Amino acid sequence: MKNSLEKRILLPEDLQPINFLSEYKARGGLKGLERARSLSSDEIIAEVKKAGLRGRGGAGFPAAIKWTTVREDPCEIKYVVCNGSEGEPGTYKDRYVLQRNPYQLIEGLLIAAQAIGARKIIIGLKAKFTREMARLEGAIEEYAKEGLVDASYIEIVPGPDEYLFGEEKALLEVIDGRPAMPRHMPPFMQGARYTPNENCPTVVNNVETMCHVSHIMAKGADWFRQTGSDDTPGTMVFTLCGDVKRPGMYELPLGTTLRQLIYECGEGPAGEYPIQAVFSGVANPVMTDEIFDTPMGFGTLRQAGGGLGSAGFIVYDQSMSMVKVAYMFSKFLAEESCGQCFPCKGGCGTITRYLQKIVEGEGTVEDIDTILFESIKITNQTRCFLPTEEQILIPSIIRKFREEFEQYIREPDLHGREPKLPLINYFAEDSRVFTYAPPKTGMFIAG
Repeated sequence: MKNSLEKRILLPEDLQPINFLSEYKARGGLKGLERARSLSSDEIIAEVKKAGLRGRGGAGFPAAIKWTTVREDPCEIKYVVCNGSEGEPGTYKDRYVLQRNPYQLIEGLLIAAQAIGARKIIIGLKAKFTREMARLEGAIEEYAKEGLVDASYIEIVPGPDEYLFGEEKALLEVIDGRPAMPRHMPPFMQGARYTPNENCPTVVNNVETMCHVSHIMAKGADWFRQTGSDDTPGTMVFTLCGDVKRPGMYELPLGTTLRQLIYECGEGPAGEYPIQAVFSGVANPVMTDEIFDTPMGFGTLRQAGGGLGSAGFIVYDQSMSMVKVAYMFSKFLAEESCGQCFPCKGGCGTITRYLQKIVEGEGTVEDIDTILFESIKITNQTRCFLPTEEQILIPSIIRKFREEFEQYIREPDLHGREPKLPLINYFAEDSRVFTYAPPKTGMFIAG
């Protein structure tokens, strides 16, 4: 059943998978690639810039700026890398899109490769995403049989089941055969398979961003801007999970409000308790009712004190302890830290230990203030954004729910409802149930 708010562009109108390139072509596919091959690199990038396409991976950085920077680099060896790691809690959109239509991704990647003069396309995908990998491998084979690309021009690199695999500099490290530990230099300065003599500048965009490229080139920038907002044009595929009646995947125009997503698409709280908090992954502040009517966009939600992230929204009603949620997310970040930068490993770990102390009924009010003080000490002079996520998210929960933290310290809720870390493995369309990955064990050591 389609909600009236939905506008399906990346997702098939009937949500049925597109299983053959011929079917994709019959629905208007490949027109963007055909048009792009009649244009110069500058003309392709100009169209993407005019469309106002912002990266859908979390930061919302303008795609055309990335492309232009790499295109203008004098180095002759360049790459286009697609980030398909998708390890953000509460997010499933890239896999959902790939399961239904992998052909638009390949088309978008070929357009991007032409725009920057790429030697090769590389897709980074978690090794456990076997369903999506098979879909992509089949799509590449069909493109090759049609003579649209040499199959060896597109490479799929399987990666580890780690959160940092999704960080673009760590993704490049994995592509280069090393662990997912972010390097110092950004991709436009030190790209995939760099050598002492070649920096190999690289464009890195996520799956959804590259899928939009195929439609922009086929229908034009003006068409793309007819949907969405001035802040963030186009549609976005939203993941809605947690305490709502109708969790699921929804492709909506940007500018739709968070309240509309929760109460119209999700049909409101699942039980008797009202909704108290919404999280867009772990990289943005907690959001509460006073900003639910803000039009969703990268800039608008940030200005309102929240964040769009990768459009994965985790909803909790008032039966959930925000103290336990804060500990769960902090523990996740502490465990996923690669340990290269002390402000991250030390800071995230210290905050997590104090939260664990509170959750286990041994905390004091002074511990709350200590956590806030420790968060200030987490600098952003690190290799990636992970410690900044801790610094943004955890203090935001404490400040919004300070009274709950103090009440928990007075009367610990040791046996109440426990949150589950929403690392999504699968979404069952018929039952509208998200399956989460089992928790990692033995990762975080307290004390």
